[in-house]
Amino acid sequence: MTETKFRSFIKAISWRVIATCITFSIALALTGETVIALEIGFFDLILKLIAYFLHERVWGKINVGRKAHPLEDIKLKRALEVEDKELIKEKLRDLGYLDE
Repeated sequence: MTETKFRSFIKAISWRVIATCITFSIALALTGETVIALEIGFFDLILKLIAYFLHERVWGKINVGRKAHPLEDIKLKRALEVEDKELIKEKLRDLGYLDE
């Protein structure tokens, strides 16, 4: 399964909301100025949102630490029949992907 651009974008947004709140809190604690803390938080949000999105897209193309799916090399030339599906289930069970 690959990461879609939409999924990467949603992950980036959710993380940035959390991280920007932290940055705003630190800036407010250090400066005591709400407007300055908001400005810092805003620029932090925009720049790091873009950086995180690009980071996710690059890592989506890198296979380090990923396991290949045991069936990824199968090329289908026809619809699977019942016995085909059973063979696949058996192979997945043997590999520990199914508990049955």
